[in-house]
Amino acid sequence: MPDDIFEYWSSLSRELAARFHVEQFDTSSAMWSWENFADDIRTLRNRFGIGDKYVDILGLRVDLETGETQDTLTGKTTNTSQIIPHLYYYSRAQDKGLAHEWVKFNTLRGSWACRYSFSEEKLGSLTTVYTEHKEKLFGALERLGAQRVERGDAGFEISFLPMIKVLLVFEDADEEFAASVRLLYDRNSIFYLPHEQLGDISWFLASRVMKAV
Repeated sequence: MPDDIFEYWSSLSRELAARFHVEQFDTSSAMWSWENFADDIRTLRNRFGIGDKYVDILGLRVDLETGETQDTLTGKTTNTSQIIPHLYYYSRAQDKGLAHEWVKFNTLRGSWACRYSFSEEKLGSLTTVYTEHKEKLFGALERLGAQRVERGDAGFEISFLPMIKVLLVFEDADEEFAASVRLLYDRNSIFYLPHEQLGDISWFLASRVMKAV
């Protein structure tokens, strides 16, 4: 039985390929620029939890008028291209609300096709910081807008985008197991971003947290 949400996101990729007259349009394409997608992204104004003037993604603030991106961790202007795909696809999301149910990436519908995009290694780099600099790590997460929740030995709920919630769950080391971290997704995240962009959150979030530390 075909997976309708996988087919929906695939159809958008095919539309982009036709729009830009290329055989395939993927996240590595140099065509992901503000100039090419500004009009699409501006349709997010006052939709899906986005305000009228800007979008925030893990401390990166994108001006919806100019496309200029400020890194709130450094106060400097930075390149927007890495998040243009996320903003474009978010503008084409299906509004299903939040499921309020946390699941692993590999249980999201259709994720079998993009398992490569989820980086266990990059995410796992947070366990060393958790073990050695726990309070610095917690402070960094809170700087990125995370909120503490009662999960595991430490849990933080984070909004990647307003309708894309993820959960970091940390477990302390014990006699049998080393310290660990898990990244969980709201089950309905798949309606707001394609599988590849959802998988990207693993390394993107880890990179931003490490920068905030």
